[in-house]
Amino acid sequence: MKYDGIVIYSDLDGTLLDSERKLSKVNMDAINYFISQGGRFGVATGRMERTTEIMFPDLKLNVPSIFFNGAMAYDTSLKKVLFKTVISGDLEPVLKKFISEYPEICCEINIHGKAYVFNPNHVLQTQLEREGILVEEARWEDIPDGWIKVLFMGDHGTLEKIKADFDKLGRTDLNIVFSEDDILDIMEKSASKGSALSKLKSLYGENWRFVVAIGDNDNDMELVQTADLGIAVGNASPAVKKASDFIIKDHNTPCIPQVLELLESYL
Repeated sequence: MKYDGIVIYSDLDGTLLDSERKLSKVNMDAINYFISQGGRFGVATGRMERTTEIMFPDLKLNVPSIFFNGAMAYDTSLKKVLFKTVISGDLEPVLKKFISEYPEICCEINIHGKAYVFNPNHVLQTQLEREGILVEEARWEDIPDGWIKVLFMGDHGTLEKIKADFDKLGRTDLNIVFSEDDILDIMEKSASKGSALSKLKSLYGENWRFVVAIGDNDNDMELVQTADLGIAVGNASPAVKKASDFIIKDHNTPCIPQVLELLESYL
């Protein structure tokens, strides 16, 4: 079939979704056509796996997808975790310090299937509305081990201060990156969308003859670099644009038809 062995991974927010966080029918139809012709489609997102199932139940994912910014690969059809990377270092003392120093900033701790929050704010509320996830206002003694990702949510300038504070602590064991202007993600150093894609490429080997990745934010940079064809949407950060092979229109113009058009010269 036309797209046998071709895999497309797309970021969600700012890429596959428009500025209203909606998945257009045009993109859905293009994905369905791509799959019908033998293609494999997955998402690579900072979101947890439940959000795609809840918010986009008609989105077909026929390849294991990348969640938590690369800290987990999950097969939505088999309901199976292929691999996950948890934060190994002790973050609790540092988080307690930042939660106290920056009470206006929400802190969210993600564990597979659940999220625990401190200092809930308007950014968290927006996240809950758009992602349909359940969170629990936390007590430290109730949070189990196995932290996949920690988020700080709030004013970008304050998040930059928190990022700088982490840098001063010399936490080289962590990967700290903005997934949105008002969301700062913290994972284990080895966790990234790019490293997850690299593992999946090794796992599937020759069955994946050509991999395409599309993204917009700095957390997508390694993703587009790891793919055989990296594509940035027009609203992407300068770093992602520089790392990509092509730049297409912004996310309010459906990206998948544009990607399929670009693919024609690679078939």
